[in-house]
Amino acid sequence: QECPSAFTPFLNDFFVKGMDPSFTRMIKLDILVSLCIDPSAIDAVLSELRSYVRHNDKSFACAAIIAVGKVAELAQIVYDRRAFIGGIDAGAARDESNYIALGCLSGLVTLSEFSKNGEVV
Repeated sequence: QECPSAFTPFLNDFFVKGMDPSFTRMIKLDILVSLCIDPSAIDAVLSELRSYVRHNDKSFACAAIIAVGKVAELAQIVYDRRAFIGGIDAGAARDESNYIALGCLSGLVTLSEFSKNGEVV
């Protein structure tokens, strides 16, 4: 947690595999969220979370939904940092982070509309 950039090149290694036990899935989920320190990692993790929120393990699906919110919050920090160090215009950075947050919210609303499981909704 203190130096996530050291593990960013290995992001794909922390994606949840079908045979991972429950505790491993939860740990990997936490690691994936903590690795969201640049825009490409945010995109990759959100793409993975799309499948996790529909997982058969309802506690994992709920944790994945919470992770989506955390990644959306981190996106604002990441894009603000990029604007601060001169990577992109501050307005463009805020627009991009807002776009990510709205995409996350839209996906979660859609999930809640079509979910048959009250535990997840």
